[in-house]
Amino acid sequence: MKLILIYTLIAGLVSAITAPIPGTSLLLTALEIYMIVHLAKVNDYKLDVKLIGYSAIVIYGLSTFLQDAALELLTFVPVIGWGAEVIVAVLFVFFLGNLANLYFRK
Repeated sequence: MKLILIYTLIAGLVSAITAPIPGTSLLLTALEIYMIVHLAKVNDYKLDVKLIGYSAIVIYGLSTFLQDAALELLTFVPVIGWGAEVIVAVLFVFFLGNLANLYFRK
């Protein structure tokens, strides 16, 4: 859980710094993929390159669909929207981390 909270904090910082810039969610996607690989390693789950690639595609697709739609709309609302972007990014990374961790513990 501590590891997930660290990644969540990093996601919040990245989101806060890049909030006014549209399209920077690719940085968060890279962080999410790295978090999943890290969680797999911590739980002694063997990920091959193929599975990492599939995970990257699914995460990017899911995060693009969910995050980008919401975050890009929020970008047009100065200050309040930027703050909401941070909250959305943090919650997404937190729940994704918990979901991946539950999967890898099996």
